[in-house]
Amino acid sequence: MTLSVPPVVVDYRHKAFPSAYEGSDTATLVGRLNVLSSDYPTPVVVVRSNALDHNIRTLQGLCDRSGMSLAPHVKTTMSPEVASAQLAAGAWGITLATPSQVRIFRRLGANRIILANEVVDPAAIEWLHREMAQDADFFCFSYVDSTDGIELLEKTLSRAGLRRPLPVMIEIGVPGGRAGVRDLRLVAELAERTSGSAYLELAGVGGFEGVVQGPLDGRLLADVRKYLRDLRAAADAAIPHHSCEAEPFIVTVGGSCFIEMIATELGQRWRTKRGVRVVLRSGCYVTHDSLGYARYRELLHTEYRLVDLKPALRLWSRVLARPEPSLAIMDFGKRDTGVDAGFPVPELRLRRDGVEPGEIEPSEIVAVNDQHAYLRTRSGSALDLDIGDRVGFGVSHPCTTFDKWQVIPVVDDRHVLTGVLQTFF
Repeated sequence: MTLSVPPVVVDYRHKAFPSAYEGSDTATLVGRLNVLSSDYPTPVVVVRSNALDHNIRTLQGLCDRSGMSLAPHVKTTMSPEVASAQLAAGAWGITLATPSQVRIFRRLGANRIILANEVVDPAAIEWLHREMAQDADFFCFSYVDSTDGIELLEKTLSRAGLRRPLPVMIEIGVPGGRAGVRDLRLVAELAERTSGSAYLELAGVGGFEGVVQGPLDGRLLADVRKYLRDLRAAADAAIPHHSCEAEPFIVTVGGSCFIEMIATELGQRWRTKRGVRVVLRSGCYVTHDSLGYARYRELLHTEYRLVDLKPALRLWSRVLARPEPSLAIMDFGKRDTGVDAGFPVPELRLRRDGVEPGEIEPSEIVAVNDQHAYLRTRSGSALDLDIGDRVGFGVSHPCTTFDKWQVIPVVDDRHVLTGVLQTFF
């Protein structure tokens, strides 16, 4: 599968680029722009190309070694450039979260998609049916978790005039979580009901271990293991009703916190006896992060040997004001970076007349407004920053940072432009 990647021409909507380059094809700027030049605008989020490439290769390599297929959750970036790189590295397909996201990547040429969600919007169901009816090579697997959901799909498809059944998977949830079957005793019933439908075919079971919540300790790891084993039990209950001829029975699970646990619990020994395809749907691994996912990975490292993922996103910001000795007001805010999983982490400092960034003293963002952030020293001592100095921050949970930028520069280790990522949110 290959995707169409539209060219990018810089215009006034692209806040990540200097106004002097409006009208320029970004391909002509590769090798010419340095995001740390004195006249480059801030705030700006960049992706470090070496880390991005490393993460793509690393997770694909883990999947290849462990016999899993990879359908990366590209809702993280919604970037055709990133998705294309993941597919070129060997991904089996891609994952998306909503019908509107599926429409975008279908337009770009995607032909094997996991829609990791229930579909209940009649217009979306009819569109999906039309797309699959018109192209025998297009597969979109979605979720069901109830007889009501199955009947809604059937009712809509019966009105549309069925030409091809939709492949669905039974979603397994947890008490207090989001969608998904709570009682595993219902799985066989739903599987039989689905396989007997004239409008649907049973393709597998799926879930998301990230819905398992708790303090970051050994008990959380035990709870996630139990969830994965429940997913295995659900697969065993549903496999006899598998009715999708295009694929082996699929067991799909995903996230970027517990990758190595998934490879262990859904490993070769378990798969071989059943002839299933295990599909990993990790998304945020592609840029990793500097706080939220990093903490989960530190916990997992206490019991598992981990692959090395590197933070690839960096936010550069200038000091706007120094109203107090221990406080600097930065020129970024919630409109520029996600803060739902923690505030950005200060990593580097660049003097306003400097050319190479260096270490920054221990400090932290303590509050963020729409367009301002508050950087304080941890000790309460005076902060060694001047107005106009720049600070490089790592971010947490990349999903909610990518959606704030239409075009993101990709840079090498010298901070020189090597390409761009478009985001189609």
